[in-house]
Amino acid sequence: MKLYVNFQIPKDVEEALEKVFAVTRDAAPDVDAALVVNISPEELEKMPRLRFIQVATAGLDHLPWSHIPPHVTVAGNAGSNADAVTEFAIALLLAAYKKVLKYAEKMRRGDYNRDIAIPQVAGSKIAVLGVGEIGSRVARVLSLLGAEVWAFARSPREGPWRFTNSLEDALRRASAAVCALPLNKTTANLVKYDHLALMREEAVFVNVGRAEVIDRSGLLKILRERPSFMYVSDVWWSRGDFSKDSEFYSMPNVVATPWVAGGYGSVEVWHKMMRQAAENVMTWALGGQPRNVAKREDYES
Repeated sequence: MKLYVNFQIPKDVEEALEKVFAVTRDAAPDVDAALVVNISPEELEKMPRLRFIQVATAGLDHLPWSHIPPHVTVAGNAGSNADAVTEFAIALLLAAYKKVLKYAEKMRRGDYNRDIAIPQVAGSKIAVLGVGEIGSRVARVLSLLGAEVWAFARSPREGPWRFTNSLEDALRRASAAVCALPLNKTTANLVKYDHLALMREEAVFVNVGRAEVIDRSGLLKILRERPSFMYVSDVWWSRGDFSKDSEFYSMPNVVATPWVAGGYGSVEVWHKMMRQAAENVMTWALGGQPRNVAKREDYES
């Protein structure tokens, strides 16, 4: 069985794959499976025998779905970076919510006045949008800290939270929110100005999911209207050129990081992601049930 790999993978991961596959860097007619970060329509056209695509990243919204034949199974890599992204999400939330960043800036200016009240997580309503691998971990941590966690998702999931499939109910009077939603047909531009406006005046909105889940113009509007509302994000609309979203970074109520919560910020996390992706494609090759198989209807137009 032949496996097409179109990016650099760690040596030990390739050696593991070679126990099951003939690994190739050529998109050839006799390729059975592919391990990729992304794949082009041109590559797909060269591999008519392709039956399985394993994506090394968790998200699948960037794939050319209209060019992937219906018989080809596509699997993502959800959960492979969940611990790291959860840690980062909690760090972003607490740094902003507990006014660490504001006090650090005051200290740099030589302003030592303790004039900013620090809110408590315990007892506060915090929404978690999306309770998959990352969101469920975030929600559990916040629950342990005593927050009143409202979990929003399409399908109910049991946990230490109050579940709702109403975005309005999740965000209404919330002191903070953490977005861990994937990007697909149902979530694109889901969170609009009217939803953000339901949150408390000094609310903190953290995004470690996808920028495109948030309506960009609506977010800009709320940030300009409410100087005390904070948007804290590791993900942006301009994935390849962060400067295209620079109007956000210069705003005093925005905290920005350049997509470093997971594998792009840690060699160790990236290596773990590659190992999990390799294990999944080998499971498929050996006749097992692979994890994270995509629902095509979530992505096809």
